[in-house]
Amino acid sequence: MRLTLKTLSIIFSYPGEDLEELARNREVVGTLLAGEDEEAASLIIKFLEKLNLGRADEEYVAVFEMPPKCSLYAHTYLLKGKEDMVGQLLLEVKSHYKAKQLDVPVEREIPTYLPAMLEYLALVYDDDAKAARRFAKKYIQPWVGELAACLERNGSLWSLPARALKRVVDEIVGGRGL
Repeated sequence: MRLTLKTLSIIFSYPGEDLEELARNREVVGTLLAGEDEEAASLIIKFLEKLNLGRADEEYVAVFEMPPKCSLYAHTYLLKGKEDMVGQLLLEVKSHYKAKQLDVPVEREIPTYLPAMLEYLALVYDDDAKAARRFAKKYIQPWVGELAACLERNGSLWSLPARALKRVVDEIVGGRGL
């Protein structure tokens, strides 16, 4: 699942060279990811095949940053109506990153940003299955279905990798992907 998580982190980050590279090498990517989860790999490859790289940044901004948006920040889902607790959640998530002494891009991004969380999960996945399971269960699984539904409602191409993400997170939490 490590490669799948890393790939999803790239897909949900602002479009750039890494996403272009994934799209150009989608056949190889598909083969590698299929070894981890064939269904998730299929959804990711469909996304990469349909992705218009020339418009990816416009589409990304339209769905993730312009209203009505599908937020990529865990705290917007986990703390609805409890906005006063955002700081506490941010510190809690960041403490996970620091405890593993991992170089996760939290300095340039809010810790509850989905790509940062997926980077962390990809990095700890092989070394500490229990920590990966706990983190996914507490911080990602409760809201990833809502993100996927939002993307689906908005007709976004990103609904494909969101469905793959939900599948992978459910597998990790269930202990099947470890």
